[in-house]
Amino acid sequence: MAQFRYAALCIAALCAGGCGSSDEPGDTGTGGAGGTGGAGATTTSQSSSSASQSSSGAGGGGQGGTGGGTATTTVVVNEISAKGGDWIELGNPGPGSADLSGLGLCDSDDSGQCNTADALRFPEGTQLAPGAYLLILGDQLPEDGPGPHTACLPDGGPSSCFYATWKVSASRGETVYLISESDQVLAQFEYPMEAAADGQTWGRLPDLTGDGAVTAPTPGAENAAP
Repeated sequence: MAQFRYAALCIAALCAGGCGSSDEPGDTGTGGAGGTGGAGATTTSQSSSSASQSSSGAGGGGQGGTGGGTATTTVVVNEISAKGGDWIELGNPGPGSADLSGLGLCDSDDSGQCNTADALRFPEGTQLAPGAYLLILGDQLPEDGPGPHTACLPDGGPSSCFYATWKVSASRGETVYLISESDQVLAQFEYPMEAAADGQTWGRLPDLTGDGAVTAPTPGAENAAP
């Protein structure tokens, strides 16, 4: 009997030192899997956050790509003559050649918006080299078509030009718009009411990049002060 009690006491002592089941609170609290799981969750969270940021960045890039797909041009409306001759000059500051195929040029309607119904549409293959200018004559007959034409200004200027059926009103002022094939406004230039006197034009100073100012007529050439 004494031996049995001794053996029972030994077993009790051993169990007190760690003979519990895996369901013991101590085992659950210190389990390596639980620790690893916690670290794994943190890593996953960080990875998910990074992936989310990456996805967001990619999405932004995609949106930027879509935005990049929106029509753009380097071409500007550079000079307008509304007195003593009706013409508009486009210019391309560069650095590369600009494709005008399908783009339109229009004056403003009564609401100040682009009059798309009467817009001049440039034929396929119309290019404007960097630093070059393109002349459009206003108030021309619709049956003559957009051109290009060789009958342009009688007193000098480019030997090739395009025809528009509308003209800019000096008395009320107008805005000239360059628009995409889908009528998105790509560039615009306002001719203020009575902006220039007879024999003068309204153009960008400095040429191709500046704001509107009274200029000397220079169709097809660099703008200059009167």
